[in-house]
Amino acid sequence: MAPVGIIGIGSYVPPKEMSNEDWAEIVDTSDEWISTKTGMKRRRIADPSVCTSDLAVEASKVALKNSGLTPSDIDLIILATSSPDVPMSSTAGIVQDKLGCTDCGAFDINAVCAGWVHALDVGSRFVGTAGYENVLVIGSEIYSRILNWEDRSTCVLFGDGAGAVVLSEVPEGRGIIGSWLMSDGSGAGVIEIPAGGVRVPIPSEKFEEGMQYFHMDGRAVWTFAIEAFPQAVLGVLEKCGKKIEEVDLIIPHQANINIVKASMENLGLPMSKTFTNLHKYGNTAGASVPIAMHEAMEEGKIAEGSLVVTVAFGGGLAWGANLIQF
Repeated sequence: MAPVGIIGIGSYVPPKEMSNEDWAEIVDTSDEWISTKTGMKRRRIADPSVCTSDLAVEASKVALKNSGLTPSDIDLIILATSSPDVPMSSTAGIVQDKLGCTDCGAFDINAVCAGWVHALDVGSRFVGTAGYENVLVIGSEIYSRILNWEDRSTCVLFGDGAGAVVLSEVPEGRGIIGSWLMSDGSGAGVIEIPAGGVRVPIPSEKFEEGMQYFHMDGRAVWTFAIEAFPQAVLGVLEKCGKKIEEVDLIIPHQANINIVKASMENLGLPMSKTFTNLHKYGNTAGASVPIAMHEAMEEGKIAEGSLVVTVAFGGGLAWGANLIQF
């Protein structure tokens, strides 16, 4: 089979901006605390009338334009999200309708913040098989709707946004070389929304107010992330027969600047080898990697010949990486 790569990329963030100072007026926090602990300064918040599918459509339009394709050229849509429009049916199907992809399949993937790197791997395996020439892979999130805005340990961390890529066959020597994915379900409770599924329906005898919101054990996440990040990077490089010295850029999940710094140090790499934009958007969960990749390309950080690792980690627990030759 011919190699599979990214032929178009796009991203979209809502226009409304929320600063650390804005959060300090809502919960007991400060710009200094948020900046020092996370590196975040601002994040984008979707309008109440806007859904996750709407952000996905806007990012997809940019990706399609950059690929030179139209919605009718897409054979499959894979959407990574943990903040879907509705629990059922798939948000990918809603995107397919809104985008006007009249003759294609669509489904969601939920690996929380690691969702897009999983979706990219899955999408790449479809391209070149019978009936799948062009695959649209999206990460889209509206975490502002699933957060408890009174919980300062989580509400200040996240923002809304979407990123998308179009996958197709590319010339030899380019494309997605391989992926490395991992899961540890024993840590499912580290990051979760406790209620809203069949375990704790809303309403039910087990349901208590607050269980419908995002919960996170911050200490456990830190311990997990600073190990998972380098493990995934080294894992995909070993799997693909590449050395870390060959890597031009690492695009990580934009969770926390201190996680990125610690992980890059663990890899023995300078921060100049990575790209971050979390100071502008906060943690956009499953959308953070494609948003960052799009901006890195626009800023000239990724060029023809660049060897790039995308790496993410999140609830599940799930983590993984992709190795891409541009």
